[in-house]
Amino acid sequence: MIFKNKTDFMPYRRKLFIWRTISVISLLAITYLLFNNSENTLTKKPHIAKYNITGLLVDADEILEDLEKLEFDENVRAIIISIESPGGTTVSAEEIYLKLRSISSTKPTTAIMRNMATSGAYLISLGTDQIFARENTITGSIGVIFQWARIDEGLAKIGIRMNEIKSGKLKAEPDLFGEIDEKTQKVTQEIIDDTFRWFIRIVKERRNLEQNQVKIVSDGRIFTGRQAHGIELIDQIGGEREAKFWLIENKDIDPDLIILDYEIPNNISFIELSVAKIMDYFNIRTSYSDRLQKNLSLIGLDGLVSIWHHP
Repeated sequence: MIFKNKTDFMPYRRKLFIWRTISVISLLAITYLLFNNSENTLTKKPHIAKYNITGLLVDADEILEDLEKLEFDENVRAIIISIESPGGTTVSAEEIYLKLRSISSTKPTTAIMRNMATSGAYLISLGTDQIFARENTITGSIGVIFQWARIDEGLAKIGIRMNEIKSGKLKAEPDLFGEIDEKTQKVTQEIIDDTFRWFIRIVKERRNLEQNQVKIVSDGRIFTGRQAHGIELIDQIGGEREAKFWLIENKDIDPDLIILDYEIPNNISFIELSVAKIMDYFNIRTSYSDRLQKNLSLIGLDGLVSIWHHP
């Protein structure tokens, strides 16, 4: 193409710059996806996988998906579950616990508690073969909680009144509008008690606790790692190093195997956000982009909660 003067060339130059920029960004995005895919982070050689579970346990789907990959990966000879969580929804904790029990029937598993592994996160650790914690790890808080707020008085101050028609007295109870009556409180307490009996039964069976030990832990108190070891809620004081030694000595794991991290990224980086935007612009859908979308979405806690609330 021949231009008569510099003015005629300027629009073409701008378009060329824009397309070159898009091409470079797209190339970088594709390269990032190819070399940063979680499926490619694990080597094809035999190894010990360390899987990190952090933050609130809200939706267990991604964790279950990852654990299943580790379960059926022939190169994963053992799994160390690293826990840094106050707990979360009881169902999520239950699902992960059951998955770890399933994996433990075919592969050695251990749990290492870091700063905190309380309530539902403690339940998760019970799914493994051996539990480790640091001396000052916060754990325990064994129990279930169901909380809601009253907003009727606040609404009344701004002139809003709530009306409702429902099929039964206990439908959508307890709600946010008014005092809880005796029948609602009784039914709600029965649900809490039933779930708690389920929780404490698992603790008692998995830890082989005596009745006096069950009594100590059943009031929902928290423990340090030292205290937890003293009442047999955990097996050993230690971390990753001690967990590997235990696997070598008790599960015939090759001492030369390396430990490789495998985790769900909790924080979305600028690069990942850019990649997500580019992929969305070109309508590219992959499992990686689906995970990014889920991480970028807002989440809420619904249902019974097994979590430690710091005052």
